[in-house]
Amino acid sequence: MSLTPTVYKSSDPGAPLLSGDPGALVALLDLLLVDGYGSGANRKAGMGWTKAFTGTNVRVYRNSVLNGTGYYLRVDDTAQRSALVRGYSAMTDIDTGTDATPSVALKAAGSRWEKSFVASSEGRAWVAVGNEKFFYLFIDTYNAFSSYGAASVHPHYAGDISSLKPGDRHNFVVSYKGSDTEASNSISNGLRSVSTMNSTPSSDSTTFCFLARNAQGVPGSLRCNLYSDGQTLTRGFGMDNNFPPYPYPVNNGLLYAPVVLLEAAMMPRGFMPGLYAPLHRRPFPDMSVLRDVAGFAPGTELLAKMYQSEQMAPNESYLGQVLIDISSEW
Repeated sequence: MSLTPTVYKSSDPGAPLLSGDPGALVALLDLLLVDGYGSGANRKAGMGWTKAFTGTNVRVYRNSVLNGTGYYLRVDDTAQRSALVRGYSAMTDIDTGTDATPSVALKAAGSRWEKSFVASSEGRAWVAVGNEKFFYLFIDTYNAFSSYGAASVHPHYAGDISSLKPGDRHNFVVSYKGSDTEASNSISNGLRSVSTMNSTPSSDSTTFCFLARNAQGVPGSLRCNLYSDGQTLTRGFGMDNNFPPYPYPVNNGLLYAPVVLLEAAMMPRGFMPGLYAPLHRRPFPDMSVLRDVAGFAPGTELLAKMYQSEQMAPNESYLGQVLIDISSEW
């Protein structure tokens, strides 16, 4: 598979159904990460991960050994509404591994990923973008779209970040929503921004993701934050009312910045793959594609994706936006 990401949507011909039923998320990930779906001109290959172990509503996927860390991603989808996710550097069977991310000490059960607000077989809209090393998965847990786009879409992600450390073998991350509950007002931290690089997550509510090891390679997973220049709130990207207007009058264009992963205060480990934060308040319609943005190579395409942070229930006050490079290698 190519390191250039593929975009997958629940509206694609032949796309699988996602619901709140047990096994629904791993059935989706089987096709997104490994098998692909559709036929003929509508065929979309999987991202290039492999399936290492299979159980009843439990899967273990592995990202690229050649181009990535070769980390494993265990997804326990035996419950309704949400699944429990954990990464490992090595595994000997479906339940046993090394470098648990998050560690059992940090999260006894793993990182909880919501798939539906209710225990129901009703289909949920979703969008995924990824390659053989890393993927983003946006799920509309309520199926409650607004005039701005998907007002209840929640972001999940896993895989290798773009590390600042040469030869990094433990730059694998698993997103976290900031809570272990499934309550309707539960926060959704995965793609939020801290307001300063001088931040270290000290609790669940301030944790955005888990990283396998620190830059020195010391065993033990870490709580992590995300940061991007110009983001002044601990909320989703592209949410602050005080952002400059778009188009920006100085260059009649877009202001944006990459998204940094912080493993500790003033300690960037690297960048979120292909991800950029608009420094304006939700400047583009959901799922619009931008081309030839200043600062990118000619022909680069950016996908504008809306999502919700901080609350599970639809709330446009917490509706953010990211820009995902869908035409370059991550």
